Amino acid sequence: MTRPMRTIRTPLFAIAAVGAAALLLSACAHDRSGRAGDRPAASQARADATSPMRQRGSQTPTIEQFMKIRAPNSPALAPDGSLYVRDWPDGVNQLYRRAPGAAIDAPMERLTDFEDGLGSYALSPDGGLIILSAAIGGSEQNDLHLLDASSGEITTLYSDPDVVYSFQTWMRDGSGFIYTANDDSRSDFHIYRFDLASGDSQKLLGERGSWSVSDITDDGTRLLVGRYFSIADARAYELQASTGELRDISIDEGPTFNRAVGYLPGERAVAILSDAEEGSRRLFVRDLRSDEVRKPLPDLDRYELDGATISHERDFIAVTANIEGYGKVTLHRLPNFAAATTPPIEEGVVGSVRIRDRNMTWVLNNARSPGIAYSWRIDSRAMPRQITQADTQGIDLDQFPLPELIRFESFDGLEIPAFIYTPPGHRAGRAIPFIVIYHGGPESQARPTFNAQMQYFLSRGFGVMVPNVRGSTGYGREFHQLDNYKGRWDSVRDGVGAAQWLVDNGYSEPGRIAAYGGSYGGFMACATIIEASGTGLYGASVNIVGIVNFQTFLEQTRSYRRKLREAEYGPLSDPEFLASISPINFIDKIDVPMFIAHGLNDPRVPVGEAMQLAVGLKQRGHTPEQLYFHDEGHGFAKLENRLLFAERVARFLDEHIGR
Repeated sequence: MTRPMRTIRTPLFAIAAVGAAALLLSACAHDRSGRAGDRPAASQARADATSPMRQRGSQTPTIEQFMKIRAPNSPALAPDGSLYVRDWPDGVNQLYRRAPGAAIDAPMERLTDFEDGLGSYALSPDGGLIILSAAIGGSEQNDLHLLDASSGEITTLYSDPDVVYSFQTWMRDGSGFIYTANDDSRSDFHIYRFDLASGDSQKLLGERGSWSVSDITDDGTRLLVGRYFSIADARAYELQASTGELRDISIDEGPTFNRAVGYLPGERAVAILSDAEEGSRRLFVRDLRSDEVRKPLPDLDRYELDGATISHERDFIAVTANIEGYGKVTLHRLPNFAAATTPPIEEGVVGSVRIRDRNMTWVLNNARSPGIAYSWRIDSRAMPRQITQADTQGIDLDQFPLPELIRFESFDGLEIPAFIYTPPGHRAGRAIPFIVIYHGGPESQARPTFNAQMQYFLSRGFGVMVPNVRGSTGYGREFHQLDNYKGRWDSVRDGVGAAQWLVDNGYSEPGRIAAYGGSYGGFMACATIIEASGTGLYGASVNIVGIVNFQTFLEQTRSYRRKLREAEYGPLSDPEFLASISPINFIDKIDVPMFIAHGLNDPRVPVGEAMQLAVGLKQRGHTPEQLYFHDEGHGFAKLENRLLFAERVARFLDEHIGR
């Protein structure tokens, strides 16, 4: 590993030729003027960085207004009271700071200027230093940088276009930090400790596999680490920093999901999330001396747990339960897990929970809140204090439709949950155009969170349905494994069942339903129209960064992802099966207009997936609408690109499923 160098970040970015087939495509590219560092210095405050919500007239809001609704994200309070957030007033996320005691609507100081945005950041224990993670053009090849919070100077620590560097945790004394990198092998992420004083790094673990770190002891001699095989198979270990010795602390021998949350007071016991019992994620405690395992919160057994957060001082733990997609937080005192007063939190999805010095912060996200951060003093009688606010673009978010949770019976009797949104003023029994949005993952869950583009569709008179087909998380181990390998097409049948339910229950009618999704959801947007071919059920399909050929996808995705994806979709050694679930092999059955969008730098689902679909459709006389971005990867991060995509797809849906 190299020693850090004082540098000015000057990313160079070039687009490789995409072959003759690309000439068939309507690729979209936007020039970028200037590199990082060419803009005003970071020390100059941006008065408009997080300005109060702008007021506009009462006319119907435009798609641009909807897409510009935002709230600062990833909040962190420093020990001195400064508030740090990521925010994107200029189109991509950067790091901002609000001074201690400043009003909620006070301008924030912009601290970074990464051309393609800031991926993540982490404050040191004393708040004096900040680790920054950023990549170029959606490549996900993250660099690591160090920001001095006082001077604003940024040092590039690690930058290699062939390596993914991932910050894990700070040393408790702030003397350095732990990170992972796939520098020795592109398929394996090893664990390193970086020392700030010397600028050197030391490899702590060089085992094969995808490793991560969740906590470290006060003296830095022991770490809680995890090895991830798949969402159904993850192991938890304690690592001895001096010897590299690993001790498996997973709840059972597996394969099950296990993730260490952190050390409890005294660092002789560990809190662990595991689905080893009845296939539902629950909280366990393992005593490191006796090896005894216990469940400290059996009352939460009826829920699938989202996660848990231990306070910096290890005196409190906040546990978040997943209740039909909504989040419920409970607070407990350590080490005995006695119930503590939990602050009142509005219904929604709760994330970014942090606890330090008896101060708890979190972010609330729901259909009417784009992610507002709150702070609350533990045991205080005061109400939680809002510490960030949204730029609503003058739109009344309280008028946004809320979802209804429904369930429908799929082809084999399995019950599938789904959220339904109907436009303002919709009358029950009146058929309207509907967009069925299939989530990605597939090890993920559609939850009732804020989605500006979806709310724009609703304002235009479209309905939206978001099903959690088999294979989704949040409903236990058995449910999320039902689509693995040979069960793949069963999830597609669930997806078609969602659209059919809309027709059967009077929400929509054949030909006025669009299949829509990104990543795995893009596969679903293709596969469902193939499964329903000839029925007239769907009228359009929108495939965003989707898989269409599992053989080429597995061959060309980044090597560190291949084994993880084979565990879900099936191995490359079974090409016959992979061919049987690949939409590209059933392209003759596609009988509705298609919209295809992709980033040319996608490391997960390479753009060749979109291109082979587009070429195949053109060869059969179809004219798919296409949109490609030269500066994006797996999804669209930049505001100007998201705006262009939203405008194009809205016109496409208006034209083909109408109102």
